[in-house]
Amino acid sequence: MRPEAERRLREGFQRRADEQSSRYAAQLADASQQAARFECGAVAGVFGAQAGGDVPRSTYVVAFLPLAAIPVLIAAAALGFPGTVPLLGAFPFLTGAWIGVSFWRGRTPKRQVWLYAFTEGFMLLDEPPAGPMPVRWSQVTEVSQVWTNTYVPGDEDPTPTLSAYRLRLADGRVHEISRSFRNVQDPYREMGQLLRGLAPGTIGKTMPRFFTIDEIIATYAGTS
Repeated sequence: MRPEAERRLREGFQRRADEQSSRYAAQLADASQQAARFECGAVAGVFGAQAGGDVPRSTYVVAFLPLAAIPVLIAAAALGFPGTVPLLGAFPFLTGAWIGVSFWRGRTPKRQVWLYAFTEGFMLLDEPPAGPMPVRWSQVTEVSQVWTNTYVPGDEDPTPTLSAYRLRLADGRVHEISRSFRNVQDPYREMGQLLRGLAPGTIGKTMPRFFTIDEIIATYAGTS
């Protein structure tokens, strides 16, 4: 690649990265303040993810409870009870509405969570933060991987997927860090990693690099 073309490519990548960082200027500034306040070293990365949105098991019970009434309605219609036939005809629509409302009301609200990674520790923040305190990397005594089964349409068997890291501290506390955390400064994310791998001599040298959550754990928590 010619030097002029490489310079333009580098400037284009950097401009996109700067625009991405400006969207999260408040979080990046807060991370720098927290690093200085708690003497946690330099900011290695600011990561964001969404938590919540899960459906408790009790919601499934409530949602599908009307299905238990189907045999009763069929028996009542067969015995000729007045009004049961129209009710049986409307039952699928009423049940569908009930299930939809039950899942909508039972789902836990989604919330934004943040992880500030420093060279000497990290902070996990929910929204709103409730007096978060940093965890020193030196406090981490054990790191284990959390695997979950994911289902892909067309596949009969689930596929084990690495979903999080479980960090055990010297005082017995455990922190689980999801791999869904994304570096807020990285506008390219997985696509950037793919492109750097396909063209290491051009894109690999000119595209800005930002820590992934895997790299943070491997570099500072000592998973090797």
